[in-house]
Amino acid sequence: MHRLSRLLPRRLPRLRAGYTTTPRLHAGHATTPRLRAGHATTPQRPRPSAARAARDEVAPLLTKLHKACDVHDVRAVMDLYPTLLQAGALGRQEARRIAQAVHNRARQRNTADDLFPFIQNMAADIRSGALAPHPFVFVHLLGIYKECRRFDEGLDIWQWLVRQDDTRVSQAAYGAAIELLACRAATPLLELEDLYLEGLNRFPGTFAAYHLSPDAIVADRSQPILAPGIPTVLFQGIVTARVLARDWKRAYLALDTILRLYPAQTPTRFFELFMTERPLPEAYTAFAMACRAGTVMSPAQVTVLINKLRAAMAESASMADRMKLLRAVANALYAYQEAGGRLMSLHVGILVSCFEHLLPKQPPGDDFLGEAAERRNIIVLTAHELLGRLLQAGFVPQIHPFEALLSMAGTLRVPDLLRTTLQDLENAQIALGPIGIRSALTTAGFVQNQDLIKKLWTGIASDAASEGSQIAFEDWITFTKACRRAGLPDYFHKQLASLSHTTTASIQSHLLYQIDTPETVAGVSDFEYMSAHDLSTEMDGLKQQMKNIEAVLMSGAPLDIRKSPFYMHIDPSTTSMSSLENLRLVYDEFSTDPHQPPPQTTEGSPNTPALSSTKIPFDELRFMNWLTVLELMAEAEAYEPRRQFAINQAIQADKPFKERPFLFQRQNHAAPINSVQELRERIKALRNPNMTSAPLVRRVDSQAQ
Repeated sequence: MHRLSRLLPRRLPRLRAGYTTTPRLHAGHATTPRLRAGHATTPQRPRPSAARAARDEVAPLLTKLHKACDVHDVRAVMDLYPTLLQAGALGRQEARRIAQAVHNRARQRNTADDLFPFIQNMAADIRSGALAPHPFVFVHLLGIYKECRRFDEGLDIWQWLVRQDDTRVSQAAYGAAIELLACRAATPLLELEDLYLEGLNRFPGTFAAYHLSPDAIVADRSQPILAPGIPTVLFQGIVTARVLARDWKRAYLALDTILRLYPAQTPTRFFELFMTERPLPEAYTAFAMACRAGTVMSPAQVTVLINKLRAAMAESASMADRMKLLRAVANALYAYQEAGGRLMSLHVGILVSCFEHLLPKQPPGDDFLGEAAERRNIIVLTAHELLGRLLQAGFVPQIHPFEALLSMAGTLRVPDLLRTTLQDLENAQIALGPIGIRSALTTAGFVQNQDLIKKLWTGIASDAASEGSQIAFEDWITFTKACRRAGLPDYFHKQLASLSHTTTASIQSHLLYQIDTPETVAGVSDFEYMSAHDLSTEMDGLKQQMKNIEAVLMSGAPLDIRKSPFYMHIDPSTTSMSSLENLRLVYDEFSTDPHQPPPQTTEGSPNTPALSSTKIPFDELRFMNWLTVLELMAEAEAYEPRRQFAINQAIQADKPFKERPFLFQRQNHAAPINSVQELRERIKALRNPNMTSAPLVRRVDSQAQ
């Protein structure tokens, strides 16, 4: 990577010692490169009359461009762009829509590389004056450079942009630049904080600096705040930088700030940051906060979260903890419904698949016996029953829940479940598809159903022959393992010989190795099982949870969140650090000004509290958000020493440190703080970014990692 000093204009002074690879990004330093405002203007190119006349001729092309932008057809956008640019038909709004469409595509990282030459041309057209940009064009451009991981090119356009006037630069562009530089990971957080302050001073809004401070007071906590011009995108940029730099205190103070300002309208990106970058317990609570406020996260974010919970089940050596995580998945899906989200087939498929992870895997050929079989039967019957109840409630599935049942039938050795699931699919006229066929083939191997293996394989081979294509490696390896588990080595060799033309020599060699390789499963001697009675009790609790999900499906509307709440932590037994009365007392001290008069109301008409879409009054929601952020800060404070302990162990073992963000660890509850003064000091310590305090609640023994 180039040294940053080489990217700066020659006429700027060199950086001072100690910052040879990154520029200072704040104002007021003689050594600062021209990243701050200089307000040099780029004259607008006058549009020639010929270009104005040509607009009528290119109107159909312009209509096509608008439609392509609306549906994010980036290929069509890139094809139309040169002609429309040359005709002078692209105005500021067209530039914004083009950049927005390309940015949306760039977020799909596996398809972003082909966009980069187009973006470079577009940026050059803007800088030359050939394309008049909307201010938000630069927000999208900087975002595209970030998604494409072309950080140096993004820095180059930012250095040019920041010297332009305010018709081009915006607070949002400052925020996008901070995110770009934070992801670049070569700029210290301190310098990004300085750049944030520069953007805040340049675009102050209506007392924005005060409103965005951690200790700002909302005049009327029961109402939305009326303060236009608060630079939310700029604030989002610095929150991103803090989260990526692991400055958890300032990051959570910022989350508390934005929730105080917009208790029910906080942009989803703020929650996504903590869901993506923080450990699983914190990610889960951040998601629950969003749902409580009525903020609907994307279905993809829900999928990522519950997949993490499923991964945590596999990491856990305790059946009770695995059950807790399964119930947390159900709780998350209900919370999503309460926010206004719609359950997807994939979400229910993941929920069903979690059941097979309640028990450790058995070696091929082994079955569940005695109490193990009793536990297995409870799990299978409950999973099948709950899916049936969802279908009765009106849930319309695709293949995903059935694929999960097929997989469970193999992992838990239940031949009857395999047969009934295949019959259900046939009755529902749902095609298995490639993944479903592999799941069925795998399960047939585990339950040693040789006839089904042959039937499924014949179908795979027939489809490949009719399409004139090779059989996919995934199909071959699944077939090989199924034959090995079901005692069909001769059938495997016969099929490999007759179908050798459908694969390569190297794959054949690998398959021949696999058919003779014994399969091993990691030992589970230290696994903590639940008794069948305790497991049955937990399943009854899960069924009660699922009744809420079924009720929402049947009614088509969320339930009353006060009467049917969801919990905020993976472990529902998590408690606050003190009584609600004490916490409310300290909250009032933090969030009100004793010298400020109470909110004015019109005589005879009381000030009706505003409500979130989940029907929670704003004043109550602000308190609940404040309290949950405190709990998140306590969680983060407890996590840091565990993480450092793991780092030290890795160093001592001369091994790379492996982050384990999916790990769920039991919480050991401490006695609540009864003294208001002690509570006040504890909260002050948590909220002081310059103070390190001992965790109030130790989540695990220090040797856990």
